[in-house]
Amino acid sequence: MTISAVVAVAICGVVLFSAISGWILPQSQASGDVTATVVRATIPILVTCGGELESAQGVQVLCEVELKEGVKIVEMAPEGAVVTEGDVVIRLDPSALNDQLAAQEIAVTQADAMVKAATEDLKIQKNLAASTIAEAELAKTLAELDLEKYLEGDYSVELNELQGSIALKQTELQEAKETVEFYSDLVKKGFRTPEQLRAKEQAVEQASYELTSNEERLEVLKQYTRKRQVAELTAKADEAGRELERAKGSSAATVAKAQSDLDVAEATARLEHQQLQRLQRQIELCEITAPSRGTLVYSHGQKDPLDPGDTVHFKQKLFTITNLARMQVKAFVHESDVKKVRGGLPAEVRVDALPDLTLRGQVESVADFYDGTRHWLSGGVKEYSTIIAIDGVPEGGLKPGMTSQVQIRVGELSDCLTVPIPAVVDNDGRYYCYVMTSDGAERRSVRIGANTESYVEITQGLAERERVALDARYRWQSELDNGGHGEEPSEGAASLARAD
Repeated sequence: MTISAVVAVAICGVVLFSAISGWILPQSQASGDVTATVVRATIPILVTCGGELESAQGVQVLCEVELKEGVKIVEMAPEGAVVTEGDVVIRLDPSALNDQLAAQEIAVTQADAMVKAATEDLKIQKNLAASTIAEAELAKTLAELDLEKYLEGDYSVELNELQGSIALKQTELQEAKETVEFYSDLVKKGFRTPEQLRAKEQAVEQASYELTSNEERLEVLKQYTRKRQVAELTAKADEAGRELERAKGSSAATVAKAQSDLDVAEATARLEHQQLQRLQRQIELCEITAPSRGTLVYSHGQKDPLDPGDTVHFKQKLFTITNLARMQVKAFVHESDVKKVRGGLPAEVRVDALPDLTLRGQVESVADFYDGTRHWLSGGVKEYSTIIAIDGVPEGGLKPGMTSQVQIRVGELSDCLTVPIPAVVDNDGRYYCYVMTSDGAERRSVRIGANTESYVEITQGLAERERVALDARYRWQSELDNGGHGEEPSEGAASLARAD
């Protein structure tokens, strides 16, 4: 902010104040000009800001009911009441939550039933898996036994039977041949008939045929039947082994699916129970109690203040339990001044509701970031939240939320030449005063230093006790309108920087 802007804001107030209070602005007897004397003084530099009273020790309570559409207030304790820990402050309408709770209880019952069904199904699948695997193992064992039985039992028995039969047939054939020879001699001697010999010869043929048949059967047994039976029984045993593996895999998959279904059902049931507990807790939170002893102060809602029937939302500030013995001001410092303010600086506080009361305190903290809500509401003005701790709070009268004005002493103009701000005019970074002389007002270029809301430091161009006109801006404009402002005085710099 340039000094010309400060002049524009302050000149009316300064002139009015001088007229009312008899400030050091006597009028010139010759012309009636309002003037001030250049004096050497120590003047405090103040940052003025507004804010609200609040408790320095307070517990803030928020709405914890998580309904998207919000929840209505049905009952409230009176503001300003002294409450103790556990006292009911606000009751919220739980009807919507009760409806959700009823539906959730049904969901929990269904989820528990699904868990029971999944548990029984898992038991059934495990039993079926055990039976299937046992059957497959039995089939494999029997197939292996069939192979072993054939190799070590049936084949040997059949082999021995054929070999024994062959030996018997060989004996029978030999005996039949000997009988034929014997009958042949008897026929020659006439003791037997040719028909009898022929019958014996047929017995030889029969024995030979049976011997040949048994020998062929033995060869088939060794060359074909044994191989076929071994191959078939081996294949059955192998297939039974593969079937056992398939049964194990299928059973494991079935049991795993049943276990997965049970896990899902249990997880779902846990979530439903958690939701039920959350809703039960939400219903409990509809009865909001005081967390500690103190004075009850409600927060501002969409309208001021909160009333029964208002709708509040999750995490909305509802009230604060305050300690009125320790108060502070939450003030908002403009971004142009915030760099001057730091913790520990002294401050004076005036409360609009108690204009005769002046409170003293000090800066406790300054926010690092500007207040976004105020920035939006004020159309882009950036202000920083600053906490002013108040010393010696008087009993009674002060209430949280009262509008307050704060003056923070950020420094001082020490032992310097000063003039009121309306005595200086700024023209593109060059500053001028109108010095009263015996010949009238003389425009003079000056250098300035720091300034307060009412005074500016003069570092060059004026002498102590000289008198300056308090309508410098008006005089400058008059000269401009009359075609003045020719050659500038040699004093002064091309650019005078303002010191903060």
